[in-house]
Amino acid sequence: MIIFDTDILSIFAKVNRLDLLKNLFSVIYITPMIREELFIPLEYGYRFPLKILSDSVVIIPNEQELDIYTKLRLKLGKGEAEAISIAKSRKLLFATNDKVAQKVAKENSVKVISLQAILKACWKKKILPKEQVLNLIEDIKREDNLIIPENAIGNIIKE
Repeated sequence: MIIFDTDILSIFAKVNRLDLLKNLFSVIYITPMIREELFIPLEYGYRFPLKILSDSVVIIPNEQELDIYTKLRLKLGKGEAEAISIAKSRKLLFATNDKVAQKVAKENSVKVISLQAILKACWKKKILPKEQVLNLIEDIKREDNLIIPENAIGNIIKE
């Protein structure tokens, strides 16, 4: 199982490709705080969070996870802290594009999946051919204003 951070979900929702996450991971799990974060863009007229909210399952933290969450909040936002606390306790994967969240997750023995790893898995698992992954990267760069360095793109499509 894998818990997704808001950033990864937003990226795929903006390019209308949440289906890729479902193909790779079956279920899109989020936390209550990530769900809460997804409501913020709605207040500004963005519609992409509706796709995420309708396609995701919320995992509720238990008391032990809330204790971990409180400690992690000193370093992270609500969504990342809650996701890492649940992932740590339940031995789940955590998908994020946030470098600080990745570092804190690793410090807490949580395995992290990055955007680059997800994109690479799309062609490795034959969900998309490499050329379509490259097109998807261009869509992501355009729709999310995300900078993906050329060396990172090279690593994504490298055998």
